[in-house]
Order: sequence, then structure tokens, then C-alpha cells
Amino acid sequence: MHDPASLRTLAPIAGFLTLLELGVGTVVAAYAIDLIGRVGRGFVGSTAVICAMVTGAALVIGINLPTDITLLTGTIDAGALASLVHWGLGLIGALLIFAFMCAVGTDPARRVVGGATLAVGGVVLGKAAAAFGPALGGWFPALAVFVPAALLAGTALGGMLLGHWYLVAPSLSFRPLRLMVNLVFGAVAVQAVVLVVALSTASAATRDALLRSSDALPFWLLVVGAGLVFTTGVALLIRHFARIRANQPATAMLYVLIISVVMGVVPAHLLFFITGAPV
Repeated sequence: MHDPASLRTLAPIAGFLTLLELGVGTVVAAYAIDLIGRVGRGFVGSTAVICAMVTGAALVIGINLPTDITLLTGTIDAGALASLVHWGLGLIGALLIFAFMCAVGTDPARRVVGGATLAVGGVVLGKAAAAFGPALGGWFPALAVFVPAALLAGTALGGMLLGHWYLVAPSLSFRPLRLMVNLVFGAVAVQAVVLVVALSTASAATRDALLRSSDALPFWLLVVGAGLVFTTGVALLIRHFARIRANQPATAMLYVLIISVVMGVVPAHLLFFITGAPV
């Protein structure tokens, strides 16, 4: 990687985006697991409140980001960043309304509101790509980074929250947890495909830097090792514990899972800011 001053400048951006991705991705995972696993409105509503808090923490960082930071091809668009913050506030409102509907609404009504909340989350990721993408080579590579990261981080945090939900609902079937782990596997697969495409389409100099030269150590050790390989191994353990209905070790491994995912996502964002390769 490059000099520490550059990393100190880029770290708040990576933190801001990672928290936004967690907020969006986790509510997507909770909504999906409720649809396919019938985990219940209590889990979905409480997860929506937590996602609102995570998004709020992201916005605290976002409103303090300087817009004169020069990235690869220019500076951050101040207007687009302001629009992203406004949509982030809208996402917080949508999440709180969704949580309220989970408490008092009918199942069809809360799912309609949940679908609208997911749509707002999708706009937030699009606004993030519009705010940062032009300074990194284009909005599409930025979207190719932010969406898979949101899916991977969201399924990991959603799994950890679901593991703790069994303390509230001990009679709940372990099928939802197994399904959540399957979502983690799917998110890892999406991330791996994006990684392969990014490397195959990158310039020779960028590919050499990531695979063999200056940025190779964080790429192989963190992005690939922690974010993909180790995450997959931990998810396999969680699925095993869920199959034998061993909630305590499964929950312990869910902590490890979210840590390994963050260890992969944050360095991947930093490498994207430095190289322009959507890893």
C-alpha cells in the first residue's frame, strides 16, 4: 500500500462506505430471511432499528468528509455527496417506519413497507457510486464494489443478529440460520466473481501491483484470505453447528464471521481507492 498519510485520508471514506453497506445489506438479509425462513416480525423489526443506528453512525462520518480530497481521477463531487447524505437520512426514516410496521402492521403491509425500504437502500448505494465513482474511474466500477460488499457484510451481520435472536426465541427452528449461512455463501460467490472480473479487466500494471508487487500483501492476506477463504471456512463451521442445533458455538463463530468480513471489505475499499480496480 501507499504512504500512511494517504491511508489516514482514505480511512474515513472507507469507514463511511462500510457502515452504509452494513446498514443496507443487513436489512436486505433480514427481509430475505423472513420471506424464505419465516423468522418473524420481531427479528426483522429489531434489525431495522439496528440498521438505522448503523446508518446514523455512517452519516456522522459522511457529513464531516472533506470534498477536496483528490482520488484517482478527481475530487469528490460535493453535490453528489450531499445528495447521498440526504438519501441516507431518508433511509433512516424508512428503516424506522419499517420497524414500526413490524410492531403494529399486518404481514402484507410490513412487507410492502420493507420492500420500499430496500428500494431506498438501493438508491443509497447508487448515490454512493455517483458521489465517489467519478473520482475513481466511473460510477459502474464503484457500484461493482459497493453492492457485493453490502451483500457480504449484510449477510454476516444479519447472521450474527439472528444467532442472538435465538436467545429471545429459543424455540425458533434452526432452518433460518442455515438459510442465512447459505446467503453468506452466495454473497462470497458474488464477491469472488467480481474479483476475478476486476483482475481480468485491470491494466497490467494494476494487476501486477495487486498480485505480486506493492499491494499484494493486503490483497492476498486480507481481501482474499480473510474476506473470501477464511469467511467461507467460518460459514461452513456455522452451518455445521446450526445443523446440530448448537447455538452457542454458532453464535461465537458468527462474531468471527463479521470480523473476517470487515477485515476483507475495508482493505478492499482502500485498494479500490488507490488502484481503481473494483476489488
